[in-house]
Amino acid sequence: MNVVVFEDRAVAQLGVVVAARPACDVTIGSHTLVELLGHLGAVRRVVRPHLARHLADLSAGRIAIWGGAADAATGPPSSRHGALTLLVNARLVPSRSHLVALRALVESGRRCVVRSGRDVALAVLHPAADGSGPDRAFLDALAMRGGDAIDELDALSLPEHAAALTLLEQTHEVVSAHESEIADSLALRIDGGGYVEIRPGLFVAEGATVADWVAVRRGPVVIEGGAEVGPFVCLDGPVWIGPEARISPHTWLRAGAAVGRACRVGGEVEASVMEPFSNKPHDGYLGHSHIGSWTNLAAGTITGNLKATYGPVRLHDLLPDGSRATIHTGRQFLGALVGDFVKSAVNTSLPCGARIGVAATIGGSPPELVPAFLNMLVGGPAGSRSTADQAATILERMMSRRGLKMQPADRELLEALAAPAGRG
Repeated sequence: MNVVVFEDRAVAQLGVVVAARPACDVTIGSHTLVELLGHLGAVRRVVRPHLARHLADLSAGRIAIWGGAADAATGPPSSRHGALTLLVNARLVPSRSHLVALRALVESGRRCVVRSGRDVALAVLHPAADGSGPDRAFLDALAMRGGDAIDELDALSLPEHAAALTLLEQTHEVVSAHESEIADSLALRIDGGGYVEIRPGLFVAEGATVADWVAVRRGPVVIEGGAEVGPFVCLDGPVWIGPEARISPHTWLRAGAAVGRACRVGGEVEASVMEPFSNKPHDGYLGHSHIGSWTNLAAGTITGNLKATYGPVRLHDLLPDGSRATIHTGRQFLGALVGDFVKSAVNTSLPCGARIGVAATIGGSPPELVPAFLNMLVGGPAGSRSTADQAATILERMMSRRGLKMQPADRELLEALAAPAGRG
């Protein structure tokens, strides 16, 4: 069976979190949607053009800039209905319960569509092997035109199937989804095997190193192969430490901390995701936040996550006419939502609900909204704009420290993001 995960028009509502990566490659719990769908078959992404180009132009064997695997060309069917194609919205929350629901639909083998409100959450299609039939024609249109073709699904007159599926609607919802899913996400990993419980609640994969004098006050804590945890680290699960990550001595990873591949982490982290290849190696509090890949939070960088009034955090968007729209998050605790390739200066203080655009350079006390490629450290109070070339120079230096070689596809992605239409 093949799986096609697609981005619809509403993906833009997820803002800085998805500006430089597909929505299906956002880490929630300890999985991305692409990783979870890999349990069902070969996964192919249908994403925005600049992201599709990046995936297509990567050299064989290199992972995407955001840390995800390239699309699989083939894969074994996971059910007796080998000719099925499962169509999944990229905004679907990657959860264990959703995986169970998807597996049940696949095993039933019936053509159907499942909606979340008015949006298509998923569909089960029967494309003909000889290339004929309406299902095949729709999949071809989707591959050629991207998510804009999803409206043509209605022409297939698929039976409606009722299932409780959750799609991400707003940027801040990635934090809420992560908090609700991390425990089940870790349980899914543990149930899959490959870990040794070296002490109660501490599950370690082969090749991981855990120093003496590491305190696990409650589990589960899952540590992947190649990760290193230094001495005098305090772990309050649920916590996930990804492959090749390094946790500095005296770090406190509190409940809900998820540290991605090859990250460097110190200080205090709570209910937050750090996507692959990012750094926060020094002191400073990171709470109820989402941090993109290839981001560096310098020493003393902290996030506010609770208003002085103890009230719910509200976000404010600037509309094209210059007015401001208020988003009521309903969350008492909300930190920063930080895009990929962001850099902070020492002692940067991020306010509750800060949204930092891709490749921005921030310092001091940034405003709630920081545009992509803005450099707050150069150009006076208004700052200045970094170029794609400047961002590429920094990225190349960072990648060399992780043993990765920068490719033209990486530079071209930054150029697309720096163009006015691509800024997130």
